[in-house]
Amino acid sequence: MPQRGRYQTRQQEAVEALFCAAPHRCLTVEEAHRALEGGGMEVGRTTVYRAITRLYEAGRLRRYAPQESGEAARYQYNPCRESHLHIRCTRCGAMEHLHCGEVEAFARHLGHDHGFTLDEAQTVLYGLCDACRQQSVK
Repeated sequence: MPQRGRYQTRQQEAVEALFCAAPHRCLTVEEAHRALEGGGMEVGRTTVYRAITRLYEAGRLRRYAPQESGEAARYQYNPCRESHLHIRCTRCGAMEHLHCGEVEAFARHLGHDHGFTLDEAQTVLYGLCDACRQQSVK
């Protein structure tokens, strides 16, 4: 039995390393599973799901709900502990942290004028990133 616990720990570390290696990338469980297998690691999809769930519950990954019904949740490495909004490109899927005084002022406005506290960790603004926007202009 001790071997089994160690095996699960190695797999969890591999899942975390996958996300840590590309902190701006958001992956579904399936995408993470394929990436690990593509890197030569034999790991079951359920094991990846459980590792991602544990990392999310520990605050090491952020979870983003699907945009559309039927889409899978996406996970991203969470190197920071402060709360902030995120922006996500609807074309390429790139996600960035949004640190901006205007956004902070908007969150304060919601609280002060509307009695609403914004859950910044769960808030994602969708649109086109600069690279995708420039491609669509060409």
